[in-house]
Amino acid sequence: MQEPVVKTISVPCSQETAFNTFANDLNAWWPKEKHSVSAMGGEIAREVKFDAKQGGEIIEVMHDGTETLWGSAREFSPHSKLSLAWHIGKSADEASFVDVIFEAAGDMTKVTLTHHGWEVFGDSAAAMREGYNNGWVHVFETCFAKACD
Repeated sequence: MQEPVVKTISVPCSQETAFNTFANDLNAWWPKEKHSVSAMGGEIAREVKFDAKQGGEIIEVMHDGTETLWGSAREFSPHSKLSLAWHIGKSADEASFVDVIFEAAGDMTKVTLTHHGWEVFGDSAAAMREGYNNGWVHVFETCFAKACD
């Protein structure tokens, strides 16, 4: 069994602002040029949309205007937690899971992202985990953190 990927950052904004930035401004901060289905083909995605609610879907509008489903919200607890079924470039039955917890910490917010459920990838689990472990550094620790500044 592969251990979860866990990334924790502190951002200089309120818990509410951090949550809203992650959920409602995803298109503004997500690095579509490097981390998207379009990018896997050498193109830049037009948009990443998240219907920020329980069961809401995350959809990439690809470089050619077609849409592809990235995942959906399994839990949507405003300002405290998001739990996502995550399957960028894969079918929904190949979903891993991303949990994001937002905790007030004085005038900062502690945000912890935990990506787990690697077993769904079978023999590729270790490689998938390693890829996401590296990818979340740029996506979460850099791009999301910068959006919260």
